[in-house]
Amino acid sequence: MAIVANKVTARSYFEQVLNNGNMTAADAIFASEIQFHYPLGVLSGAEAVKDYIAAFRTAFPDIHFSVADLVAEGDRVAARWTLAGSQTGVFRGRAPTGEKVSVPGITLFHVVDARIHEMWIAFDPRRLIKD
Repeated sequence: MAIVANKVTARSYFEQVLNNGNMTAADAIFASEIQFHYPLGVLSGAEAVKDYIAAFRTAFPDIHFSVADLVAEGDRVAARWTLAGSQTGVFRGRAPTGEKVSVPGITLFHVVDARIHEMWIAFDPRRLIKD
């Protein structure tokens, strides 16, 4: 049953944390020492990850992640997703464009005892900004 629970944790990350901005949910599912690997670097610790997500949601307040596939084995969960949203706030120093974006990506989670300990995220960050 751990595999099912791990998938529930990953789905909660997308639905509650990313789509709804629920940082109370993040506190419940992030391990305090979480490692967050993304195309622009690595963030360490739950507070750093929550700060990044909050800044991302400020830049793209209508952001929505649609999960197409969620596959689990052991303590790993893989998700294939697409994010959609409009940049109406500053993002990485760039002024709002108002442009709608749609960006596909993949996240691999390491989940232990219903807490995310590590995430590896793959997507093309250049697709977030329309020049």
